[in-house]
Amino acid sequence: MSSLNLRQIRYVVAMADAGSISAAARTLEVSQPTLSSSLRELEQSLGVSLFVRSPGRPLTETAEGRVLLPEIRRLAAHADDVAQRASGLAAPTTGTVRIGSLVTVAPVVVPPLVREFRTDQPEAAVTVTTADQRALLAGLDNGDLHMALTYDLDIDEGVDFVPIAQVAPKVLLSSAHPLAGRRSVHLAALADEPFVLLDLPVSSDYFQAVFLAAGVSMRPSMRCTDLSFVRGLVAEQLGYSVVNLVPSQRGDDGLSYVSIDGAVPRLQLGLAMARRTLPAAAEEFAALVRHRLPKLLTTRTGRRG
Repeated sequence: MSSLNLRQIRYVVAMADAGSISAAARTLEVSQPTLSSSLRELEQSLGVSLFVRSPGRPLTETAEGRVLLPEIRRLAAHADDVAQRASGLAAPTTGTVRIGSLVTVAPVVVPPLVREFRTDQPEAAVTVTTADQRALLAGLDNGDLHMALTYDLDIDEGVDFVPIAQVAPKVLLSSAHPLAGRRSVHLAALADEPFVLLDLPVSSDYFQAVFLAAGVSMRPSMRCTDLSFVRGLVAEQLGYSVVNLVPSQRGDDGLSYVSIDGAVPRLQLGLAMARRTLPAAAEEFAALVRHRLPKLLTTRTGRRG
């Protein structure tokens, strides 16, 4: 097997993303014959075909392609990180930081962190992707993300997790509910009322564990993947829910957040990072998160519990 080269790797990733050789050629501003030749050379080097190519039809990954393309993407992402790291050594305040955040965490803490980072490092760029836990871990694995601000849920072996703050679950009630405003409540007191589940991959398993710890069956009457919609349903007295982070700017949102009685499982909020070299700007952002997040949680969400 002959050695691979970075040009071939970048080309095949572009073809996989574009879905066709012609579309990739337009994106890369190279000729179709150049891409076709590069693909043939790469496949010969690997000894397998990566795509099924049919005239007039999109590229389709072969069985071997489905196995190898994630690895090829990681190679391309790592090459980008190495190049960015090298540039950062000369000018550590430049570069792009690719941040991921759990959808329920992002609105509460990510904007002030990004604002502070841009103030301190005005020449560095930041991109933010919000997603569920499964998608965040996939983004770390394939190199799309440098880090993810999330909980310690289902963390893969190839991911380092740095815990920063412990977060306790809370019951989300309508402010008109008889139990609203209490310091705490047992989930058994709500067992006969409709439960609105924030039904995100992995996160829903955690909520199940909270109910099990309280000795109550979790029987959702509604399942939603949008936290704003969950909050809206609860505010309209259509049920109650369970959440972790509480927004600071609640105002008159018709909602009440009440602690849960009993030894219910808590989550660690922190940074998940793939085990690869980070560019200097990403390391600086990670350092900012470790330093600022505990205080930010206190000021934005009140006592962490």
